[in-house]
Amino acid sequence: MPFIIGFFISLILKPVINYITKKGNIKRSWISIITLIIFYLIFFMLISLFGVKIFTSIKEIFNNLPGFYINTVEPILKEGVAWLRKTVPQTDIWLSNGFENMNDSILSFVKSMSSTVVKAVVSVAGGIPSFFIKILFTIVSSFFFTIDYYKITKFILRQFSEKNQNIIINIKKNGVDTILKFIRAYAILITITFIELSVGLSILKISNSILIAALIAIIDILPILGTGGTLLPWAIISIVTGNISLAIGLVSLYLLILIIRQVLEPKIVGNQIGLHPIVTLICMFVGAQLLGFIGLFLLPILVTILKKMNDEGVIRIFK
Repeated sequence: MPFIIGFFISLILKPVINYITKKGNIKRSWISIITLIIFYLIFFMLISLFGVKIFTSIKEIFNNLPGFYINTVEPILKEGVAWLRKTVPQTDIWLSNGFENMNDSILSFVKSMSSTVVKAVVSVAGGIPSFFIKILFTIVSSFFFTIDYYKITKFILRQFSEKNQNIIINIKKNGVDTILKFIRAYAILITITFIELSVGLSILKISNSILIAALIAIIDILPILGTGGTLLPWAIISIVTGNISLAIGLVSLYLLILIIRQVLEPKIVGNQIGLHPIVTLICMFVGAQLLGFIGLFLLPILVTILKKMNDEGVIRIFK
C-alpha cells in the first residue's frame, strides 16, 4: 500500500511538475523534489494542526460521557419516574424495579462504550510508530516514482501488447478524469450541506455554528454516519436535558438536509461523471451493498470508465 499511495501521489503532482518544468525550463528531477517537499510540508502541517486536536477531543468527550450521564441524564430520568409514581401510583413497584434495572443497563453500556472508544483511540496512538514507518516508505517511493515517472510507466507498458497498452492508457486517462469529476461533485454536495447547516444552526442560535457546520458537512460524506450521526444524537441529548425546541429544530434540519441530499446527489454526481441519475443511483446502491463504503464511490467510477471506453470504441459492452 505505501508504494501504491506513493505512485498516486506522483500521478496527482505530475501535471504541476510538468507545467513548472515546461514554463521554467528547469530539470524535472529538481522540480519534482521541491514540489514533493512542499506537498509533504503542507500535509504534515495540516495533520499536526488538526489530527492531535481531533484525537484529544474524542478521548476527552468519551472519558466524560459516564459523568455526563450520571450528572445530567440520570437525574432527569429519576424526576420522570418520580412524576409517574405520583400520577399513576399503581406503577410504583414496577417503576422501582424497572428503573433500577434500566439505569444500571444504560450506565453499564455508557461506561463500556466510553472505555472501548478510549482504548481504540489509545490503540491508534500506540500504532503511530508503525504508521510512520509506512509513511516513510510512502514518501521515499513517491520521490522515486515522481522523479522517474515516465521511465517507470514506459517500462511497465512495454510488458503488454500494443492493443493492451492502448486499453491501459485509456483506462488511466478516463479513470483520472472520472475521479477528479467525482471529487468535484462531492465538493459541491459538501458545500451545499455546509450552507444548509450554517444557516440552520445560526437560526437555532448555536454558538460557533460555522465551525460546527463545517465539521458535520465533512462527516456527511460518510454513509454510515452522515448528518444524522451527529444531529440525531444531539437532538436526543437535547430532549433528555429538557431543550425540546432545540431537538425539534435539529430533527427538522436533518430531515431537510436528508431530502435535499437524496434529490441532488444522483443528479449532481451523474452530471459530473456523465451517467444518468438513475444509473448513478443504482451504481451507488449496488456498490454500497457489495463493497460497503468504498463501493459507494468505486462502482460509479468503474461504470463511468467502462461507458467512456465503450463510447470511444475501445471495448464493446453495449450499443
